[in-house]
Order: sequence, then C-alpha cells, then structure tokens
Amino acid sequence: MKKILLLNVLLAYCLIGSAEAQEKLRVGLGAISLQSGLVHIAKDRGLFTKYGLAVESVYIPGGTTNVQVLVSGSLDLSQLSGAPGVAANLEGADLVYFLGLLDKLNYQLIARPEIKSVEQLKGKKFAVSRFGSSADFGMRAMLKRVGVDPVKEATILQIGDEPARIAAVTSGNVDGTVVNAPFGSEAERLKLNVIADSVKMDIPFFNTGLLGSRRYLEKQEAKVLNFLRAYLEAIKVLKTEKEYSIKALAHFTRVQNLKAISEGYDYFVKQLEPVPYPSAAAMQAVVDQIAESNPRAKNVDARNYVNDRYLKRLEEEGFVKKIWRK
Repeated sequence: MKKILLLNVLLAYCLIGSAEAQEKLRVGLGAISLQSGLVHIAKDRGLFTKYGLAVESVYIPGGTTNVQVLVSGSLDLSQLSGAPGVAANLEGADLVYFLGLLDKLNYQLIARPEIKSVEQLKGKKFAVSRFGSSADFGMRAMLKRVGVDPVKEATILQIGDEPARIAAVTSGNVDGTVVNAPFGSEAERLKLNVIADSVKMDIPFFNTGLLGSRRYLEKQEAKVLNFLRAYLEAIKVLKTEKEYSIKALAHFTRVQNLKAISEGYDYFVKQLEPVPYPSAAAMQAVVDQIAESNPRAKNVDARNYVNDRYLKRLEEEGFVKKIWRK
C-alpha cells in the first residue's frame, strides 16, 4: 500500500514538474486562413508540448491591429504578411521576420454578380480589413495591374476580416473585395465572380510569415527555436498527411465546405517549402509599394527586416533531415 502511495506521489510530482516546464508563448494570428492553420496543427498534434511550449494562439483580425499588440508586448510572436511589419518599423518599431511561407501575392479579387470584367471595376467601392493591412496592399496592387487607379478610380473602405468583407459584398454594401486564393468553389456557391487572380499575375509579395521584435528573438532564442521545431514538424504533417490536414484545417477555419478546403490545400501545399526562408526580394516588393505613399520607405533595404539565421541553425544541426528522414 505504501509503495502504491509513493508511486502516486511521484507520478503527481512528475506531472506538476512537466506542467511547470512548459514555457508560455503567445502568438498572434492576423487571419483565419490555411496558412494560420499550421499553428493549429502544431497544437492539435501536441508538437508545441513536445518541445516544452505552452502556446496560446490569439486571433486579432487585421495585420495593423495585430502588429500594434505585438509591439506593445502583449504578444510574443505574430503570423502576418509583410506590410504591417514594414509599416510598424517605419514608425520606429524593431520587428523582424524569421520565416516566410509564400513570396507571391495570393489574393483573388471577387465582385458582385453584376460585375463580370475588369472594365467594370472603375468607380466601384471595395472592402479591405484596415488601411495598411495585407488586404489593403493586395487590393491596391491588383487594381493597378488591371488598370484601375486605386486612389482616383476606386473607393476603398475599412470593413474587417475576410468573412465580414465577403458579407459586405453579398449584401451589396460594397462592390468587391480581396480574399485568400483559391476561392473558386466558394465564389460559385455565393454566386460571386472572381474577377482577377494575383497568382496568375505573379505579383511579388511577402505573404504570411512569422515575426517578432528583435529584442525578444535575441533574448528568447531557445524558445523561438523550439517554436520553429514544432512549426516545421507541422509543415511536414501538412505536406504528408492530406486527409488529416484537410479535416484539421476545416475545423480551424470553421468552413464546412470540404471541397473548398481541399481546393485551398492543393494550392497552398504546392507552394510551401519544407523550410520556408523569409525572402528579402519579396519583402523589398512590399517596401517599394509602401514607398509610393510613404517617403520614409524610400531607399529602405528590406534585408534589414528579415533574418534567416534561426532556420539555418535548425538545418545545420540536422533537425530538418531528422524529421524528413533524409
């Protein structure tokens, strides 16, 4: 009896010690998207716990608001596109992106049923999340590509996250918006038209990436490396376990249309590298567009805003080969 009691005490002690060993980390998500689903997969599969982390993901819609919370110190890391981080740095922040999932703009411009061509876009109202966000960047870049001046020939309104923007289009409050590609099957269901596809336009853009303050990354390097270990394993799960990943992403995004999730999965997984280094060239495209309206961005070298040393370290120590068994 005493032996059993002693074993129970030891087990309880180990469990308490294990719980205390989990280091807390708060990561902000700027959108409920397939890309953001990697954090969900890492949590669902216990990968963060595996590397000693208790990760809390916080959805803060819109990159502009999200990055403000990050700069305030209420978040440790965030997963955002490049535009909000660049804008914050121009205002005096010291943020750096240490991972970049995509280096091309992956928005589609959708519009009401009556609008069927790019020629009908002039003079119309368009919804973005917030000014300075990736949706705002994407909208302006795509309008320019199809020959519409976003300042003189369009009205751009701050509406909110993607579901809110889609609702604004379906209700007729605005004429169009940008949504994460691919949106074909969902557009068909909602009787909306996909007018332009940024993927086909091949627009360079620092899409979703991970960032934090330079001070936090340096001070908490061990924690950041463990976060990346779990994140890279989640990428492996996504790329090799399609059936599980589609179900997990459907649960995370709360999209019941599995056809749409599968369509998005096929699109995303092909572009996703096993070790997604942050692209200085893609970040420079963001800086250059911001410089058109913000003089402080002129002559800024985007290489100051990215840092690949954490991913390089994991490759050099053999971590990537180990999880992929190469």
